[in-house]
Amino acid sequence: MRDAGDIEARHQLMFASTLAGLAFGSAGVHIPHAMSYSVATLKHAFTARGYEDRDAMVPHGIAVVINAPAAFRFTGSVNPQRHLDAAAALGADVAGAQPEDAGEILATTFIALMRETGLPSGIAELGYAEADVPALAEGAFAQQRPLVMAPRSVSLEDLQGLYRAAMRYW
Repeated sequence: MRDAGDIEARHQLMFASTLAGLAFGSAGVHIPHAMSYSVATLKHAFTARGYEDRDAMVPHGIAVVINAPAAFRFTGSVNPQRHLDAAAALGADVAGAQPEDAGEILATTFIALMRETGLPSGIAELGYAEADVPALAEGAFAQQRPLVMAPRSVSLEDLQGLYRAAMRYW
């Protein structure tokens, strides 16, 4: 029989999981998240730092983050101020920034953080190449739940371009 403390801990974890789901649902996770599913599942050739004792795989967080700069460039024109606010929150100097530069400023700021934290330089470093782009895009396009939340429509062709843009950032 489980003790009351164990049951309480399980209830707290379930509640935390529910809150996380609600937060993600209202936060507007979209293109990078949809792209992450293909990146995490189509190849298992990458071993992340801290995962050396496990089979090769791309952790979900890395699979999302690695696609974000390409997505920011793609969505920057739709709501430039939101992109500039995000870039400023990440430490970018956005004084005098032009709206048409918002996606690039956020992407560049995010890439700098990726470099500083030792993340891969793009999906090529995870084992992907141009030949993988159609399969990656097909897998992401199947993820309509997050894609319809994107601030602009995303076609299969757009996803192919986004994966090409995410191949290597530096």
